[in-house]
Amino acid sequence: MTRLLAAALLLLGAVSPTNLAFCKPSSKVETITGRIVAYSSGLACLNGNGYWSMLIRVQDRTEALPPRFVQVQFSLPSAEHPEWLGRKTSVQKFRLKRQQDAASVLKEFYDCPPDSADKCLHLGRLWSPMPGTEDEKLPFGQRVPSYRSIDLPLAPVV
Repeated sequence: MTRLLAAALLLLGAVSPTNLAFCKPSSKVETITGRIVAYSSGLACLNGNGYWSMLIRVQDRTEALPPRFVQVQFSLPSAEHPEWLGRKTSVQKFRLKRQQDAASVLKEFYDCPPDSADKCLHLGRLWSPMPGTEDEKLPFGQRVPSYRSIDLPLAPVV
């Protein structure tokens, strides 16, 4: 039970409660073209749902600019996984709603509560690369805008 509670706390810390429940998404639906380069899955299921994030490299018209990334949060029933998981992804269109004031600094590793750092060593990296994107330089330590998927809605955390 303690391990499940620790996993749930880590999930909440990793996905940030402000991103899940306290930020109102914009009412404007944006279509962003890009490619999924990494994903993060929750360590536990809450209310029968698994909470995920995907990191999308936005396809810009000019290669002269530094790459732009967006983080998209979504949920699926606990027994399901995204259909694209484990496959090489291609450039596609995503229908998203921007979460105003929900941009966050992209973390590379899971945070551990101060009193249990020695128990969290096995958790490791927060983000897993998609096949074919292992050499992609992710913007760790940089602020990344947060979105919600229209096609994969985020279930509320109760």
